[in-house]
Amino acid sequence: MSAVSASLIHELRPKIIERRERLQAAAGSVSADYVQDLLAEVDAALQRIDDGSYGLCETCHDPIEVDRLERNPLTRFCIDHLTPHELRAHEQDLELATQIQARLLPAKDIAAGNWETHYRYEPAGLVGGDYCEIAGPSDGKPLFFAIGDVAGKGVAASLLMTHLSAIFRSLLSLDLPLREMMSRANRLFSESTPVTHYATLVAGRTTESGVELCNAGHCRPLLLRQNATERIDSTGLPLGLFSDARYTIRHIPLNSGDSLILYTDGITEAEDPEGNSYEEERLIGSLHNHAARDGMVMTESVLRDVTHFRGPCPQQDDMTLLVVRRR
Repeated sequence: MSAVSASLIHELRPKIIERRERLQAAAGSVSADYVQDLLAEVDAALQRIDDGSYGLCETCHDPIEVDRLERNPLTRFCIDHLTPHELRAHEQDLELATQIQARLLPAKDIAAGNWETHYRYEPAGLVGGDYCEIAGPSDGKPLFFAIGDVAGKGVAASLLMTHLSAIFRSLLSLDLPLREMMSRANRLFSESTPVTHYATLVAGRTTESGVELCNAGHCRPLLLRQNATERIDSTGLPLGLFSDARYTIRHIPLNSGDSLILYTDGITEAEDPEGNSYEEERLIGSLHNHAARDGMVMTESVLRDVTHFRGPCPQQDDMTLLVVRRR
């Protein structure tokens, strides 16, 4: 049995075969020895798939990181057993990905008109797959906000997050209705990413009476009113699963002082040493405990609660919390 999933093998095998075909086509214009060396690497990868050892480190025989296989399906060693040169290159890639991701994130605290937004993002590693977008109102346009979670971890997830961000920023410039924006984003994302990848996401815009909201398979948002909480269920499939997926819009009234809470499952699925999850109910309790504070303090306090709940257990997933509050 292979060290990686059948779905990943199904995705990567054609890519490896395509590399072989391209090498054979280039044989007449590239050094023969160089082509033969690369062909040997490709054939060795195909052989590992056939004999069930694909995805195992050739030094320690532990599984190789999936995101690294996705980026380079010929990889033979896990991170712990890279050569010094490969390790330096990997560290440089991580540093560059971290810088790019940091530049894509919006301002943590925004106040505009009757609205304010506050978010905090804590990746599990140097980079992550959580997505957050806030486009402040300008030229009569409403406030736009979105939070999402790309399937996967590490650099591979961060690259997909960057791609998702580029899609939405391009669509925002077209001033489309929210339903059409989500449909187009889904089609673009599904047509430009591997079949095994998808993203859950919830996006919204402010209106005169509240917000319009579209949830594509993401954690259900929470509407925080004085002494009450309303859960807002998902209204659509994750982005990337079906290119022709349809999305519906919900109109949520918000009064002055009401807050809409968006978050990723790295918060609710955080575990303590006994294996208990933080879960939605504990999140709601923490939000109400800190509801009297401003949004900036509330987001920071909730994430501190999650960290305290987790105790000595390492953070397993990215955590993002976004508060949209009507003033």
